[in-house]
Amino acid sequence: MDNDLLGNPTTEVERELLEVYERLQTLAAREDAPPCVERNAKKALSCVWQAVNDLGLRFEQLPDLL
Repeated sequence: MDNDLLGNPTTEVERELLEVYERLQTLAAREDAPPCVERNAKKALSCVWQAVNDLGLRFEQLPDLL
């Protein structure tokens, strides 16, 4: 992603944040993960989602991700 939702170029930090966000989405969606991994990945995802949302990098509803 080269631009945020308003069309502004993303910074290196924002791109790195999006990478973490996407990795957490993948981890939280795994069906073969132990329950403690699933729950903590979802908790971490919700924290990172807040930053992604506040920065206008993605528009997604958190309940749809969990």
